[in-house]
Amino acid sequence: MANFLEDLDAKLGDILAGWNSLTILLGLGCLAFFVYTLYDMEDADTHPMLLLRQSSAGQVRQPGESTIYRANDTPAGYPLKTGLNVKPPSAPLYSPGQDGDLRDVWRRVRGELPARDLEGKGKLLTVLGKEEVEEHDVEEVTKEIVAVGESLVQHGCKRVAVYLPNSVEFLSTVFAATFYGATPILLPFNQPHETIVSLLRETNADALVAQAGSLPLSDVIKSGSSLQQVIWVVEKTSRHVDWTEVPGDVGGKTEVCVWHDLVADHRNGSELPKDIPGGKLGGLVTIWQDQPGAEGEIVEFSQQNMVSGIGAAVTALPPRQRMTPADQFLAADSFSDMYTLTLTLAALFSLSTVVINSVAGPGVDLSLAARQVSPTIIVASAESMAKLHATTSAGVTGSLKQFAHYTQTKALGAGRMPADTLLTRLNAPTKASIGATPGKLRLVFTSEKIGGNTPPLTSIDLNDLRVFTGARIIYALTAAKVAGAVSQTSIFDYRREDGNKHSHFGPPMGSVEIKLVDTKDHKISDEGNPVGEIVVWGPAVAGATAKLGIVGTFRDDQTLAYI
Repeated sequence: MANFLEDLDAKLGDILAGWNSLTILLGLGCLAFFVYTLYDMEDADTHPMLLLRQSSAGQVRQPGESTIYRANDTPAGYPLKTGLNVKPPSAPLYSPGQDGDLRDVWRRVRGELPARDLEGKGKLLTVLGKEEVEEHDVEEVTKEIVAVGESLVQHGCKRVAVYLPNSVEFLSTVFAATFYGATPILLPFNQPHETIVSLLRETNADALVAQAGSLPLSDVIKSGSSLQQVIWVVEKTSRHVDWTEVPGDVGGKTEVCVWHDLVADHRNGSELPKDIPGGKLGGLVTIWQDQPGAEGEIVEFSQQNMVSGIGAAVTALPPRQRMTPADQFLAADSFSDMYTLTLTLAALFSLSTVVINSVAGPGVDLSLAARQVSPTIIVASAESMAKLHATTSAGVTGSLKQFAHYTQTKALGAGRMPADTLLTRLNAPTKASIGATPGKLRLVFTSEKIGGNTPPLTSIDLNDLRVFTGARIIYALTAAKVAGAVSQTSIFDYRREDGNKHSHFGPPMGSVEIKLVDTKDHKISDEGNPVGEIVVWGPAVAGATAKLGIVGTFRDDQTLAYI
């Protein structure tokens, strides 16, 4: 034993005798690597096995078709998400909920339809210019809904065209039409006059709510449209102009009024009707354009389609990630886009604060759209996200910035969102300036629109955007005849895949089921991953079923993707 200790002492002496500044640096480097390894051993945000089978595949398929794919929470044998699961306040906790309709969304905002797990009332904010943010009183908005709805009934209007930028009047018109048995027709804003005139004829609109000065009234009336009433929404700075004058050469069959006078003259308070005039709920019409200025495809959704899409949007997120009253939701895309509108209505139903900015649409600058507010959730077009990626990527220059970006990308590759650490404080990665309060943004929705010529986003782009925004990104596939999304990526799916033009689009939503069918060039068999035309059906689909006209595949992880 004594010899062993003497030998050990001699070896330690030899080591220390050769100790110098180089060995000190090497020792510190080894220690730092060991400490960083222990620090970096954090759990992923979700179990990796959950990402390996993200949807539920049926056990049987028909010839020329793939098996049917569903969301994991609605496997075969279980009903799809058909509505809002509305329960009266006095209903027992275990009682089944009703599907409801769009009226229940506003009833939830008013507090008439309380939720057991949510408290308070919804809020609406409007961003005005560069400096002002206006909060709308819910009861005042309700008064506007009643005033517009009763005016529509008085004029016998059943199909109401809405030609407005994102505004509280836009949402008020949608709810007014719903409460009073009319069908809102959502026209894309900033279109050529001849396109809007043609759409008014094709959709048989008998009322029009539009921004003052956005359309020449004489052209609209002379075009042969069946308009009985026109309501101009006038900005405060333009209310000194008489907008109710009808050109003498077009006759007097169309009544023209302005929104603020209509509301001011209303004397019946803010009591919403409990029953639909005529006893029948209207639907909702959207225009699906492949490019601005095109007349597009006219799609009419039923109330069942709408509430199914909203309900699926609410429940598609894990419980701890869902919209709550603590969230501030910003729609940076147009309300006339069905995906944006569905998520906005889901935010209202969840009692989140909804921020309205008229500067919204494909390709908007998110930094400008959100500079006066601090959103926690944003829905934006793929054009806007691609623009944000290109602008912010240009700032990732120099070895230090590239290293900071690499470390955060590495964390995403390990399955977790990058956290703020001492390293990021010393060498912060490049961030996009979104919102008045940095770090508040937690979730961004964006989508690929089938046939919409949207720019593709790869999984690498999406991970870059997660680093730039500090928020999780959900990438959805949307189609003309589907309320909400066809499918969307998991909120915790940060996997990076090289070589694909598009990222995958995740599993189906809980309101639809999907199969692939044979095409001329692709035949489905029992071998390999199925490849074929995407067919979707369910309660969120207008007309119950729709062929999407594109070829896709379900991968090994049972997520939908382009080929």
